[in-house]
Amino acid sequence: MFFPLHDQNNAPVKIVPIISYLIIGLCFLVQLHQLSLGFSQESKVRETHFVHRHGMVPKVFFAGNPEYQIGPAELHMDDNDLIKAEESATGTPERETYNLLLLHSSRLWIWLMPLSCIFIHAGMMHLLTNIWFFWIFSDNVEERFGAPLFMVFYVVTGVFSSLVHAYLNSGSHIPLVGASGAVSAVMGAYIVLFPRHRVTSYFCPVWFFIRRLDVPAVLVLGLYLVLNLLSMTKTGAMSANVAFDAHIGGFVAGFVFAHLHKNILGTSSAQAISQK
Repeated sequence: MFFPLHDQNNAPVKIVPIISYLIIGLCFLVQLHQLSLGFSQESKVRETHFVHRHGMVPKVFFAGNPEYQIGPAELHMDDNDLIKAEESATGTPERETYNLLLLHSSRLWIWLMPLSCIFIHAGMMHLLTNIWFFWIFSDNVEERFGAPLFMVFYVVTGVFSSLVHAYLNSGSHIPLVGASGAVSAVMGAYIVLFPRHRVTSYFCPVWFFIRRLDVPAVLVLGLYLVLNLLSMTKTGAMSANVAFDAHIGGFVAGFVFAHLHKNILGTSSAQAISQK
């Protein structure tokens, strides 16, 4: 097990990583909205509907039907809790637009699922973990790409990671949420652009032995990819609510995107220099 603390930046970032800030801010705003739904039985229903509407639900995405059923299991309620929630919802405007087991969406939101899901998280700890990994590596990648291209990169690779998961789990009703796929893409790009940068990490091979090490980014991020591949091979594409396939898909997408950018930019720069 390892946990990165920060990268040893050989060349300090000279820009304000505005897109990184915007992505982090948007993720926190969405999480605050989820928290604002409350903690009552009815609130749990609202949040479940929100996650199933805007998370990546593979079977719904491929079916394309804007009205679909979610069962008590997805609401994490037994029959008694469901009855209580129905009683508490009676008379509210929300009760008039949908019942607890029928979700009304739109074709637009269904097609946006691969994008919207990367800004939703399953709790504050899930969000903070993703943001921590994102922040360590995103400022360098944003500086190298430039803000406009970094925004395109984040959206494209995030959507790609969602689609990889959906394709490999096409019959699943379980919503995929979280920025992990897009964050993995940032890590995949970092390993191409800054392989010699060193990353300060806590390394814990066993629970009682913890060491703080400065290791090359290529080793830290390579280990991250290997661990995800091993976990996916051992337990399947998704286990314990962790979408290893989305992590791997995002990492590969980021790696390829950065590799193409590096080669194209390098070729263009060399041609520009030779013409002067």
